[in-house]
Amino acid sequence: MRIFNEKISNILAVNIPADGLFLAILNKVNGDFSKENITRIITDYIDKHLEAKPDIILLNVCYRRSLTPSEVFDSYLYDIKTDENGLALRDENGNTVKKSSPTTDDNISKYFMSFFSCARILLQNGIDIYKILTEYIKERGCRVFLSVRMNDVHYIDNPTINSSFALKDNGIHTIGGNRKLLDFSQMAVRNYFYEYIKELLENYTFDGLELDWLRCVNSLPPKHCSDFDILNDYTRKIRKLLDSYDKELSLAVRVLADEQENLDNGIDVCSWIGDGNADIVTIENFFIPTNFEMPISQWRDNIKKRNPNNNDYHLLCGSDWAVSCVKQYNIAMTPALVRGFANECLYNGADGIYLFNFFEEDDTSSFELVTDSCGKAYLKNCFLERMKAAKKPRELPRRYVHIGFSNTRYPITLESNASYEFVYQAKGQFDKCKIVVGCDGDNDFDVLINGVCIKDDLQKEEIFEGFEYVPSAKICKENIFIYAVSQAAPCVKSALLPLTCDEKAKIAIKNKSAQTINILWLELEFE
Repeated sequence: MRIFNEKISNILAVNIPADGLFLAILNKVNGDFSKENITRIITDYIDKHLEAKPDIILLNVCYRRSLTPSEVFDSYLYDIKTDENGLALRDENGNTVKKSSPTTDDNISKYFMSFFSCARILLQNGIDIYKILTEYIKERGCRVFLSVRMNDVHYIDNPTINSSFALKDNGIHTIGGNRKLLDFSQMAVRNYFYEYIKELLENYTFDGLELDWLRCVNSLPPKHCSDFDILNDYTRKIRKLLDSYDKELSLAVRVLADEQENLDNGIDVCSWIGDGNADIVTIENFFIPTNFEMPISQWRDNIKKRNPNNNDYHLLCGSDWAVSCVKQYNIAMTPALVRGFANECLYNGADGIYLFNFFEEDDTSSFELVTDSCGKAYLKNCFLERMKAAKKPRELPRRYVHIGFSNTRYPITLESNASYEFVYQAKGQFDKCKIVVGCDGDNDFDVLINGVCIKDDLQKEEIFEGFEYVPSAKICKENIFIYAVSQAAPCVKSALLPLTCDEKAKIAIKNKSAQTINILWLELEFE
């Protein structure tokens, strides 16, 4: 299916991270790790995702270790002994030389330890959830991709999570020997992943493979970052491997939204498309924030320059579970935020939306703030609704978050009498538009649209009980999830904008006070 045969105007891809999947098992297993019970739990879990009608479900099969049973790649059950070429050593009978992987929980969070422990139990019991799910998802009529993390930085100093391959000989296979990031300029590292991908092709039936370079993009040492041939040739080699099994298999890649940042790390995605090797490209920010202002036209232009044969491809825009304002303040994505993000990306030329970390219906990131008939605020589970929102981006309400300066992001600092301006093109139908500004204090400022001041309409937003501003010391210490601008900024003001559908407007915020203002959040809400 290298490229969809049928016309799809809005592709929805949902990446189900392994922690979400395994924690769903832990929440419902009740001590029964039989294959029948595990199958029931994971297929029920997938059914909830399928209600959102995704076009692709991606299953994350590895961190630094494999979550699938493997004879060539360190898993959460075994360390695989490799030779100098990164290939699994075999004994005289042709069996892989391996030993049990370590199981220390030193300095590992309870969250991650429970997830990895569950993976180990299933591998010990011979239960391959990826075999079960790839078959099940295809039976349900949805495409399924396997997603391979080409690098990962979780707990690099812990041998339970970091692989023996990365730790080998004091980090011989890592950049600078730091035991952290695998060095893909080494043939041994490339072979190690190549053999794993080959094993996946042999053991599973799926529609596409994703090479996830987003987590993390730094995969070459500085001296090799300008040598694009390393990863260009490697991508070509993997494409040929896929073709040797099935020429209809798609090859997808996930990379940073900033193309230059990819290039600075030896990742030349446009050439992968121009050479006919990559079929689907997802651009996304790592780790958060979700970025509503994706450089889609820039990507299209640069791909066109390096795609003389006009090879077909899809460009998707990725969203993580939250939008960030200032450091540590991450507002969970709600259906309105998902609609706003998807509407912006699709309007600006993306082929679809890619959702990542949208998992676990009982997780705190899957809630939104709502009010009841008495005006009391509470959190409502929106696990399914926010995925569905990506398929219907023009519905209301929707929220657009202005990111601010691309390099420094928030806060946007305004000295006395200084102004901050941005241009916004209204997209889609709406009855009213409200601007919401979160600041670090109750300072006096004006909002102007096309040079006309609307200060008289500016008013403080209501702060609901339990959703007051969370001080930075507390947010950093407790890693709190937040759901409202009032939790991210001490002072939040809003005003209705006289903005009409499809109007292009210059919006300005002018500091009228004698003190410096720090803008911590800036959004437009459409209803």
